[in-house]
Amino acid sequence: MNGMPRLLAVAAVAVLLLAACGSDKAPADNGVSDEEYLRVLCTGLDNYSDSLLGAAKPDQIAKVVQDYITAMKAVTPPKDLAPFHTAFITYLEQGFADPKALLTVSPPRPPEKVASRLVAKEPQVPECQDATFFGRK
Repeated sequence: MNGMPRLLAVAAVAVLLLAACGSDKAPADNGVSDEEYLRVLCTGLDNYSDSLLGAAKPDQIAKVVQDYITAMKAVTPPKDLAPFHTAFITYLEQGFADPKALLTVSPPRPPEKVASRLVAKEPQVPECQDATFFGRK
């Protein structure tokens, strides 16, 4: 019986090591799923819209935009969204000085094939219930 606890401990360590090693590709190499990406994108859009509709002060809106930039930078997009992702962060950063100006400049769009795929997934993401970001032209 003395050997059984030791065997279990060795097995537990082996399982942890295998889990830590994972596959050859790190999750960041492939990016998050479309749904996870939409969750971050739509949450930022909702927060921005809420700050505008709530008549927030310019510095409060700027904080919302800065938080949005931070959230977007923290997510690795699906591979085919990477160019859009970079362009969208740049769009947000350029609008940071005057956050209300983001309303007057059209945001970048991913290729139509990618946008169509995301439009189909928006209804499945609770954070995107009111969003039509990829559905607009």
